[in-house]
Amino acid sequence: MPYLIIEHLEEISDWLWLEYSHVAEWWGDRLIFTNVLPEERERLAKLGSVIGESVTRFPFDRSKMIVLDLQPEEELKPEDIEEDTIIVVGGILGDAIPRGRTREFITSRMEGVKARHIGKPQYSIDGASIVAKLIADGKRLEEIEYEENPTIKLDEFSEITLHYAVPKLDGKLLLTPGLIELQKRELGYTDADEEINDEELVEFFEGKGEI
Repeated sequence: MPYLIIEHLEEISDWLWLEYSHVAEWWGDRLIFTNVLPEERERLAKLGSVIGESVTRFPFDRSKMIVLDLQPEEELKPEDIEEDTIIVVGGILGDAIPRGRTREFITSRMEGVKARHIGKPQYSIDGASIVAKLIADGKRLEEIEYEENPTIKLDEFSEITLHYAVPKLDGKLLLTPGLIELQKRELGYTDADEEINDEELVEFFEGKGEI
């Protein structure tokens, strides 16, 4: 089984922790975090191996590495992956409109590394890691189902739209465990007297407004 590296590039928010935890469920002891600050080591070590150095500077054998990036022309295929392959995912919480940060912070700084895409949709960190795992297990990209910008009901009256693609397995969305509960808490709409309209929800999830 190959290894998965997450190049850690964000502060550890509750949302990021849920995504990282989901990745750990899929990759187990083959998960490695790089670019980790000293004060973050203990916490991330609960999920996987931890390296303080950035993957862009660590002396891995780059001939065995594949960076997942939206921009390359070649897609990731099962035959690209061997037992000692290292797949690299950017630990970046995506924007509604991708800004090419994986290319900026990782791919462009790793001369000689292979880069592959996993389709046109933008996935979350855990979504991309799951797609990589399915391909490593033998599935081809066209065989992997996904739903782009899924709308999720929070309760009888409220729903949210996730501005990225979520992979599916056997027709079921592989949502980040705990994400819906987290959004209910963060939106703070649990009191019956408090109402949030759709426009406020969209602005909140695009980072343009506060609830």
